[in-house]
Amino acid sequence: MTRNQQYFFWLASTAVIFTSFRWLFGIALPEIALPFSVGITIILVSGALTGRYFVKVAEKTDSLVAPGRLMVALSLFIVIGFVLIAFLLNSMIGETTLFPFAVTVLLLFLVAGATGSLVTVTRFQNRLKLRSAEAAVAQSKSELQLLQSQLSPHFLFNTLNNLYGLSLHKPESLPPLLLKLSELLRYSVYDAKDIFVPLQHEVDYIKNYIDFEKLRLGERLNLKVVIDDRFDDNYKIPPLLLVVFIENAFKHSRTTADQMVTIDISLSRKENSILFEVENSYIESSEQFQKKNSGFGLESVKKRLGLLYAGKHDLHVSKKLNKYTVTLRIDCQ
Repeated sequence: MTRNQQYFFWLASTAVIFTSFRWLFGIALPEIALPFSVGITIILVSGALTGRYFVKVAEKTDSLVAPGRLMVALSLFIVIGFVLIAFLLNSMIGETTLFPFAVTVLLLFLVAGATGSLVTVTRFQNRLKLRSAEAAVAQSKSELQLLQSQLSPHFLFNTLNNLYGLSLHKPESLPPLLLKLSELLRYSVYDAKDIFVPLQHEVDYIKNYIDFEKLRLGERLNLKVVIDDRFDDNYKIPPLLLVVFIENAFKHSRTTADQMVTIDISLSRKENSILFEVENSYIESSEQFQKKNSGFGLESVKKRLGLLYAGKHDLHVSKKLNKYTVTLRIDCQ
């Protein structure tokens, strides 16, 4: 709230208080309605300003301890104050004396002060929560940007290792692979900077990656791919999220020179969610190799899912009968 807005708020509040009591006393005590209305308005507004001032001072000096407990205490005091004021007013109906009148005025001032303090402390608490939420969002965004900036080098490192191995055994396959690699890098470096991208863009990237691996593995690859083509622009996903699982599946092909590599990939729509599944063969003797070289991608996916889809995703990774299976469900809308 700006300074001008604060001035307007207090002027409007003063006018409302005065008008309300002027109308009330005009009905009950018309002969003294004006001075009583002015007096009570001054008491209430000055009390509220005083309570607000003390809380502001406490904020600036960092002496506002346990604001939650203070809010409870102020609320109780306001309730008790109103009860005492009602009791004193009732006792003054028959005969007005100076002492109950003075106590009533003091209680009105203190109740107004407590009300002003309570409102100010509540606003202070709300500001703290807002700043905390903004800080959490900024931190999460920074972590996501860091993770995404790390994914491209991670992919490039693994791909260059693959190309090096092929250059020793099948150098003739390098030219088409390098062309596919340039397409993949264009997306991962330039087109995947946003937190979310249309799912169809990610599907196109996955298809390019699969084509790349087909060229690399040739007849050793036993591949089945079922991808739903019904994804519209309402379906968005973090870039390079799903391909990490596919990349890990293809990594197993590096562990042997002659064994067939079996991989099943499916991506489908189910109401407002997407269902992604990858199943691949693996070799028991390569398990230690996989643990050593597959950690970053999977951990990055888990962190990104936790930041972006907390409570809105299910991820299951299992190993059974020489097969790795990854099942991921994400609420996309």
